[in-house]
Amino acid sequence: MWKLIPFLVGILFLTGCGDEELGNDDLPGNDGESETGVASPSPQATDLASLDLAGDRTLIGPLADAYRRIDPTADGWQSEAFGENATSQLKRLAKSLQKIHDTASGALTSSSIEILEAFATSDFRSSSLRPQLAKVLNRDGLLVSRFDPSTIEGGSKANQGKDGFVAAMKEFLRQGNLQAVTHAKFKVTHVEVTGGKASTRVLVQLDGPSSAAPGITQINATWDCSWSNSATEQPLLAAIEVVEYEEVIKQGKTLFTDLTDAVVGDLDSFREQYAFGVDHWRLRIPALLGMAVTGHHGLAVGDVNGDELEDVYLCADGGLPNRLLIQQPDGRFRDATRESGADWLDSSASALLLDLDNDGDQDLVVGLAWHVVLMENDGRGRFTEKAIYEARGQILSMAAADSDKDGDLDLFLCGYQADGQELRQGALAMPIPFHDANNGGANTLLSHQGNWKFEDQTEIRGLDQNNQRFSFAAVWEDYDNDGDLDLYVANDFGRNNLYQNNEGFFTDVAATAGVEDKAAGMSVGWSDIDHDGHMDLYISNMFSSAGNRVTYQKQFNAGAEAGDKAAFQRFARGNTLFQNLGNGRFSDISEPAGVAMGRWAWGSVFADFNNDSLDDIIVANGFITSTDTGDL
Repeated sequence: MWKLIPFLVGILFLTGCGDEELGNDDLPGNDGESETGVASPSPQATDLASLDLAGDRTLIGPLADAYRRIDPTADGWQSEAFGENATSQLKRLAKSLQKIHDTASGALTSSSIEILEAFATSDFRSSSLRPQLAKVLNRDGLLVSRFDPSTIEGGSKANQGKDGFVAAMKEFLRQGNLQAVTHAKFKVTHVEVTGGKASTRVLVQLDGPSSAAPGITQINATWDCSWSNSATEQPLLAAIEVVEYEEVIKQGKTLFTDLTDAVVGDLDSFREQYAFGVDHWRLRIPALLGMAVTGHHGLAVGDVNGDELEDVYLCADGGLPNRLLIQQPDGRFRDATRESGADWLDSSASALLLDLDNDGDQDLVVGLAWHVVLMENDGRGRFTEKAIYEARGQILSMAAADSDKDGDLDLFLCGYQADGQELRQGALAMPIPFHDANNGGANTLLSHQGNWKFEDQTEIRGLDQNNQRFSFAAVWEDYDNDGDLDLYVANDFGRNNLYQNNEGFFTDVAATAGVEDKAAGMSVGWSDIDHDGHMDLYISNMFSSAGNRVTYQKQFNAGAEAGDKAAFQRFARGNTLFQNLGNGRFSDISEPAGVAMGRWAWGSVFADFNNDSLDDIIVANGFITSTDTGDL
């Protein structure tokens, strides 16, 4: 099993990194597309096939092995090789759809038809790519329609041959209420290759101006595709079966508008610091100051000067100052960092604005690597350091609550990595084992004793159970309705914790409650989604199309226990929604609720953004990016 872990890590974090967002473009100048829009054989694939890497004496040791792994056929992964070819074709189809749709008439030109014909076999078959839909939401200019797969009629396919593929795509675009295709993305999540036959499951997303009404249409679908499987040519589509289909039409303006430039664009701190990405600063600031590649930096929102307007405290990477931005009556912000006294330069991932001394104003707690600093507010947004405490692990987030009901707020510090000089300088401890790691940094409970004095009560309060995980986030909530606050902790590389509070003492009941959610836990949120009086739970994890493809292959981890293989498959699935059953247990309803695929999700929050009294979910996702247009 251990020999396969580096391979899976590579799939998830290397192949997957360039593969997780539903839309990733080919590298500039390497799309291999001919004038007809059909892919010629990939130059990269041809070069790899012609190279005798094993016999190349210029490549030795790990480097030669790394080059061998570029070609999936070198170690028998024909399914991944085919997946790459199918993905290449689908990317070209996506580009073609964006180019060929006539925005004025909604029709396809003769040249467009010729381009589409080149993607299908002569015996192509499919039913309608836009099946019969039922409206599931029609409120405040937002129309959502879906279809029930059980209503699909059997029998022969309505569209046949190359002409049938063109007809299916034309109907798809016209009836799908797209006046034009602004974005078109396809993602291959499963591959099966048997002899001369190949099939893939494909996630489909298209959006553009709506033809139904002024506004925007977005189509989310899942296709099962059959392909020609030729060893010498790019595959062609032989059949498409619609598995899922959802159509969203937003009439009028978009739901959200980017106001960044309007509210902070004139600030020197924005133009000189936040307008640049991590890559910019990594070239200018030494890593030993805590400059990281991943950008794990949070913020805190609260009214620091008592004017009833929410202000923002922003955390920054090591070597860059944290910032305090004060909101003005016109909605813009002014930079009050210098007078705030909170311009820390240490690596900072998390902060809290809360009233620690019960005097009515918002004090400040800042996590600085392996330490937490507590600062008293004078009521005007000027802070004075009161105490510094050392945490048991590298602080990536914090959560506060009166966990023992004594009237004072306690602090829970999520520890990601353990202590050590090499870790402080940016090294990453290898999680062991990858899918159930228990060698991370310990979390810390600081119990407030009054008068700015805190005591580490992690062990005596029971929070030392299962406390060596790579913890990303924690949220307090009374999930069992017994009057005290319980705690859920989302952990990377394995299972999570649900600490049930019993008069201030905790027991990890995640296993018995059914909410361990063994995956790459990034964030957690609570909400009563079904209004039954019991709080439900949503966890952000990683969705990996590469992980889904690889872990479901028969040859993957062939000699391992069934549970180990299922654990790796679970890692790639995505986010999780747990419904509270009210009896101490939860039910995983992620897939029927349609909220599992959140891409490479880092954070998620419940919010009723359309004011219908139902909490919606907003998911922040992505990975390391740069100015290179060919990256994520």
